[in-house]
Amino acid sequence: MNEFTAEVLDEPGLMFADGEDSIDPRVGLMKYGPRTPSGKSEHQVINVGYIGSGRSLGGLEKLFKDMELAITADEDKSKRWKPPFPGLGERSPLNFTFNTQKRWRQTITRGEIRDLKQIRSRKDRLEEAVEIIKINLEVLYAKETPPDVVFIAIPEAMWDACTPSHQDHARMQSETSDFHNRIKLLGMEVGLPTQLMQPKTLRGEGVQDKSEIAWNIAVETLYKAQRGHPWKLTDLEDGTCFAGISFYKERGGDQSRTRTAMAQVFLETGENFILRGDPVEGEKHGPGNNHLAEDDAKQLVKKILRHYRSHKKTEPRRLVLHKRSEFWEEEREGFIKGAGNIELMDFVTVRERHPVRALSSGIYPALRGTMVSAPNNEEHYLYTKGYIPALSTYPASNIPEPIVVKPDPEVSDSSPQKLCREMLAFTKLDWNTSDFCTKLPVTIGISDAVGNILAEAEAQNTSLDIHYYHYM
Repeated sequence: MNEFTAEVLDEPGLMFADGEDSIDPRVGLMKYGPRTPSGKSEHQVINVGYIGSGRSLGGLEKLFKDMELAITADEDKSKRWKPPFPGLGERSPLNFTFNTQKRWRQTITRGEIRDLKQIRSRKDRLEEAVEIIKINLEVLYAKETPPDVVFIAIPEAMWDACTPSHQDHARMQSETSDFHNRIKLLGMEVGLPTQLMQPKTLRGEGVQDKSEIAWNIAVETLYKAQRGHPWKLTDLEDGTCFAGISFYKERGGDQSRTRTAMAQVFLETGENFILRGDPVEGEKHGPGNNHLAEDDAKQLVKKILRHYRSHKKTEPRRLVLHKRSEFWEEEREGFIKGAGNIELMDFVTVRERHPVRALSSGIYPALRGTMVSAPNNEEHYLYTKGYIPALSTYPASNIPEPIVVKPDPEVSDSSPQKLCREMLAFTKLDWNTSDFCTKLPVTIGISDAVGNILAEAEAQNTSLDIHYYHYM
């Protein structure tokens, strides 16, 4: 082969209630309703807890009230690929209702806010804010019937007191900790998935209009409350264990060390879970990347397969590993040894961008699903974003960039087309959004967010939950 080749892969399908399928998450939800734990179409009532000040809770309750009815997009943001939010309730196609009762309403008092603001150090103010939320979460968990999910409407004064003024993208944080990440860890400790709401969201400010906010809240809450996915892929190969591997740096001053950030593992049933690796004592470094020593790689894959067996009660026939960096020889050998007698294996490097571009002859960019293969066939450039025929448009304003898919030269038992089809499918499994797709496959795309939570010093002493809904 001495020239680039290109082909277009089919759009992966998604399964909703009663086994009905669609390629678009929002269309599938409106036509068939979300997939439920039973797999059947049935109305669900989601018990919602909420924590905040009188004012922030007022904004949250207004948003819940607005979500009972249809919400159209703002006129200047209306797009044909973004249908209006259809509303909630028994007559809604989304087929679920928020149950908000006063017994699940926890109010942060003005006195608590006043005392927090008087603390001199921002680090200590953040710790006090975390403590306030912790107490309220524990009260909700202690209820005879705890809520399914807890919304935290961050009071404006608390936000201002804990947010550095010099930040371009404001976050409540100190030099050593982050409020969002700490609250996620607290939710794991008490067993309640959490949803944080920033003051600007409750004010209706920001890049998203209310219809978009409502769509994303609905999908996120469904996933967190029913402890399962509102949709699943229709065509993920049976007997395959998929895992994305990444790294993060633990916080802890001079004692900081790198460990495997996680292995986010997906089964063909749609189940997924997050594993924290053991401390990486034999870590290897490449230019801007991390690699595992042989024994660390071996132990990580063994841990992945133990969890697969506990869920499936059988061994996988095939193991697929996704990683941002290339597989070094020592690392590769460890993964192979840890896999034992697995019949088929694919080790795949995924990178977010490359200067190669595919140009179309029309006014729109390359089709989503376009797969361009390099002359040596060693790496492939996959357009996970691009013109979408089902939407009759390209739903963005920037020029799309392909991701790089590079099968390991030593361990790759599947065709490049199959590996890229799977990558394309995994761009539709992030339930943190209701968009048609994300750019990166979820096996890799959420690693930074999860790694940031695991990096908190408190995470080292927290019994971490394996389910993604606690991290999002």
